[in-house]
Amino acid sequence: MTMMLTEENGVYQFDCSKALWATSEIRDQYFNAKIHVLKNADFIIETNDELLIVEYKNSSISGAVKPQAFNPKDDKLKDDLARKFYDSLHYLQLRDKMKPKQYIVIIEAAGSDSAMRLRLRDRVMKELPFSLQTNMNTGIRMIDECQVLSIAEWNAHPKYGLYPCTPVNRSDSVSTSN
Repeated sequence: MTMMLTEENGVYQFDCSKALWATSEIRDQYFNAKIHVLKNADFIIETNDELLIVEYKNSSISGAVKPQAFNPKDDKLKDDLARKFYDSLHYLQLRDKMKPKQYIVIIEAAGSDSAMRLRLRDRVMKELPFSLQTNMNTGIRMIDECQVLSIAEWNAHPKYGLYPCTPVNRSDSVSTSN
């Protein structure tokens, strides 16, 4: 079964056919519940072993939604990215999705490079619960890994590349979520 998840600009899609489960419905669920204070990651992809929580940002495309919101040195971006992870946990708990979690931010922007993505990852990681779960030492993990990648890095990755991000083919662009 083909399952394509399309990002908000409608330009790129993720082929989640090999996923155990995948969705882009978090925003809609929060909106329908009239919970407007919560932010959310764009996609969740469930594999046999883990949950990939994916946030997609692309200010490089024509007609990008809110391209001005992207400044990798801005604390607001870092805080928003961290909050999207935390606020997505409510949805996962209600879906009883308790596997190990990886948070992957895919960034495409003018002037972005691997060094910028690494710096942004390090800044976001400081806001995520890595040290909290270490300090509390309960054995419970809220997060296992965080990555900030380009589309090319995502597609080349041995694990993430199983769910390739490609331009939408306008003749068959159908967005599906479960």
